[in-house]
Amino acid sequence: MTGSFVRGLVVLRTFLGIVYLTNGLAKVFEFHSVSIWFWKFYLIDRADAFGIQKANTPASPGFIRDIGKVVVDNWDVFQWLLTVGEVGVGVALIVGLFGRITPLLGLGLALAPFIFTFGSHLWAYDYLFEPTLFVVLIAAGVLPRLDVILPMGRPRRQTGQPSGSGAL
Repeated sequence: MTGSFVRGLVVLRTFLGIVYLTNGLAKVFEFHSVSIWFWKFYLIDRADAFGIQKANTPASPGFIRDIGKVVVDNWDVFQWLLTVGEVGVGVALIVGLFGRITPLLGLGLALAPFIFTFGSHLWAYDYLFEPTLFVVLIAAGVLPRLDVILPMGRPRRQTGQPSGSGAL
């Protein structure tokens, strides 16, 4: 991969990280709208997420509806799982932790609303925007990231071998 392509993918990863982190923080601090100068946008807080899940669940087919009912009935637990997931994926994407694992977890979070809208006639093409970007990041492979420079990301030397000698 060329340097400009890699930098572009890092910008994409950072953008998705900001999206997930801000939506996670909106759930932590319960705020919905943000205004920065002339730019105004809306985030999904816990009440919005519950409303979306509750509205989509009855129209979902079969087993997906059953899963949705479990989520709605136990929202006091699932709201915090969603919040921790979004904040964790957001921070990990921004700083570049865990390589392909983070975009894979983000893909799971991004596909959840898509799955629960099957049969509800509320599906829109923008649901595929984030999953597609996560698939690009997963397929991209190794990008510059923080965990490469941390001790957990470095290759480990076999104990009892001098440095520079290869294992047989």
